[in-house]
Formats: sequence, structure tokens, C-alpha cells
Amino acid sequence: MNLLAKIVMFPDRPDIAIQSWLLTDEGFVSEGNAEEMLALPVIALVPPENVVVRWHHHEALAPRQAEAAARIDAGTASINAADLHIVAREADGITISASIDGELFENGLRYLKAAGFDPDQVWPMGLALPANEGKAVRAELGDLKVIRAGNRLFPDEPGLSAIIADGMEIGDIAESDLARYLGAALREAPLDLRSGNFAKKSARAVLDRSKLKLAGIVFALGLLFSLLLALATFLKIDAAIAREDERTLAAARKLAPEIASAAEAPMRLEQILVARGGGNRSLTIAASAIWRSMQQADGATLRDMRFGKDKVLNITVIAATIDPVNELLIDLQQKGYKVTATASQEANGMNAVAITVRVP
Repeated sequence: MNLLAKIVMFPDRPDIAIQSWLLTDEGFVSEGNAEEMLALPVIALVPPENVVVRWHHHEALAPRQAEAAARIDAGTASINAADLHIVAREADGITISASIDGELFENGLRYLKAAGFDPDQVWPMGLALPANEGKAVRAELGDLKVIRAGNRLFPDEPGLSAIIADGMEIGDIAESDLARYLGAALREAPLDLRSGNFAKKSARAVLDRSKLKLAGIVFALGLLFSLLLALATFLKIDAAIAREDERTLAAARKLAPEIASAAEAPMRLEQILVARGGGNRSLTIAASAIWRSMQQADGATLRDMRFGKDKVLNITVIAATIDPVNELLIDLQQKGYKVTATASQEANGMNAVAITVRVP
């Protein structure tokens, strides 16, 4: 058994006991899983005594034009058109309108909300019933009974129903069949009164359970993909950090071969600096600037680094062309460092540039 929707009777006064049911693919039940019920659409059914439903003949018009013409027809046929809420719908060449007192409709929505219901759609009761030719049908739900005789919907009044039905035989619809008709209407609402000024601001789509399950699967797959993407990004960044640590460690070992890790390098280099009479992070400041500038010098490689007692950092940079070295020098100078450079060419054709860097 699958839950399909919450069905609630539309009230026309505040003191009425509001009746509601859970529509399933097998019938109606009064209770269900609380979590599943939260996702169900809420459908309110208006008794036929409170709404007038009309069929219109505007086959020559486009759907939107036919609906507009039907609303005009319904207003013209009423003596209090200004007070009515009128909606119309064209489907398969058939145009239907429904008229209900605007104040009654507004109050009914307020009564429902006070009772904990905020309907997604509001249907005239009986429109979901079949229009059997030559035969009327009667449906009962709670205290409400409605008869459909072709294109007429009216309440079941003892002694009058047969007259209104023009002598048609009136057959009773079983509750399971009524549930089936309402379930079919969920896929395409016959006529929704909750439109225009009364449209729900955050109306939920009327979904069957298979669509809800599909939405849940799509959401779960999207979440899984996001987690995998985040994990891949983390691993990529972690690998990049590890490579940079290796480069830092290799450069630091040129000054202190005994350094065991990149994390140890700054403190150990500072100790060496102090022992040589430097200190105050003269080495680390200049070295840091060189690391950053090397990022701008694509194609340049740091071959060695020395820090002397004169607090001048000496490095040798090699490159296939002199251009990346010039980019390195320009970047250091723009940062305020005093640099000197002496270029030479090695036997293998590579350019070797001896550079001195002094903290400003």
C-alpha cells in the first residue's frame, strides 16, 4: 500500500469539524507513517453546494483564449460576479470553469490553516468522477455525498436527486473506486481553485511515490558525488603540499644536511643563522621571498643556496633561457629586495645565474 495524498474537506464555516483522510492506491486510511506523510500533497475537496462548475464551448479558440472566454461567461452568468473567485481550464478541447464566493474561499483556506492544513490544490468535489453517458454516479466520503450526471455536479438531496438527474439511473461508487479516481486525478488536476490571488506561494508539486523515491535517489547520488569530489580535491592538495615539503627539505639540506623534515627546517636554519651572527630571521625572510618569486619564474630551477656572515643570501639559478631568471629578478626587485646577478653559461648550454639577495 502506497500513500498518495492527504484529502481534506473544504469547510464553509469555522465551527465545522474538518474531516481528512490519507489516500492510498488501495483506498482511504486514517493513519500513516509520520515521515512519509510530510511529503504528501494536500488536496482539499469543495462540496458541490459551494461551487458552480460549467462547461463551455470555445473549440475555435486557443487554450488561453478559451479559458479567458470561459471566465467571462461564468461572470456574466452570475449576479454577483465581482464577489466571485473564478478559474477556468482547457484540456483536450474541453473548457471548464468553476465559480466560488471569494470571501467563502478565503475564509475556508484560513479555517484549514488553523486546523493544520495548507492545501496544495483545491478541487470541486465530483470533477474526478467519471461522466458516464446516460447514467449518473454518486460518491460518498465522510459526511459528503456528491452526484455527477454528465456535466452536472450537485449534492445528494433525497427526493430531488432523481429530478435533477433527469431520470438517469444513479449508481453508487465504491470507496475503493473513488480512491482510484482521485489517485488518477493527482497526475493531472481536473480544475484547481487554488490559483490567481489564492495561489499557494510555495506550492509543492503533486508527486507520486515513485517520483519521490527517484528524487531521493538523485539527491543521494549527488551527495555521494560531492563527497568523492571533496575527497579527491583533498588528496590532490595533500599531494601538492607533500611535493612542496620535499622541495623545501631538499633546499634546506643544502645548508644543513642533517635536517630530517620540512617542519624542522625553519627552526634549524634560524639556529644556523644565529650561529653565523645573523638572526632576526634575515635568512627566512629572504628565502621566503625567493620561494614566492620562483613560482613566477616558470622554467627556472634553484641549484644551491648559501647564507654568509654578511647576512646576504646567495643562490644559483639555472634555466634553459635567461627569460625566467629575469622574471625572478624583476619580481624580487618589485618586492623591495636588493639583488645582484652574474650570468654564465655552462658546458651543457644551460644558463647559470649567481644571485645575491639582501633584505631591505
